[in-house]
Amino acid sequence: MNELNIKHLSFTKRPISVPADYRPNYKIAQVCLTLKYSCIGNKSGLLKLHLFSWAFKRIENRKVLLSFVESNFKTDFSVWGIEPTLNRALQIATAEKYCSYSKGTYKLEEKGFMFCDKIEEDEEILFDEISLLKKIGKKKITDKKLKELTNQWTLFND
Repeated sequence: MNELNIKHLSFTKRPISVPADYRPNYKIAQVCLTLKYSCIGNKSGLLKLHLFSWAFKRIENRKVLLSFVESNFKTDFSVWGIEPTLNRALQIATAEKYCSYSKGTYKLEEKGFMFCDKIEEDEEILFDEISLLKKIGKKKITDKKLKELTNQWTLFND
């Protein structure tokens, strides 16, 4: 067997980019916009925020959600993803007072509204997310509708 005679080994730390989906500010912006445009009273439970976070991840997910809403919840729609990155962003958003949390509900606060205003100053920032949220509106995806959906879930998707 041939042995390596390495006397010195060194590493140089190089910066690596973090995908946008994992950046807390990006997720906080999505949360604030969701609360502003698609939640009655600018309040939401965690499940709805995860639904929209899942929809924002891919164009196909947006199409599925929009089709489901536009069909008055008649098309096939089953399970969406739950993201740990959203949970982390919500912790930061509440700590930084973009939103508040009480009794299982997140509510957009004044700082969150101001953040949304800053985002909206540039029409290209988060355009797809804002467009989807405005199309769906505040009254179409209710907590009651989400509860009905989740009641249809089974452990092994029978």
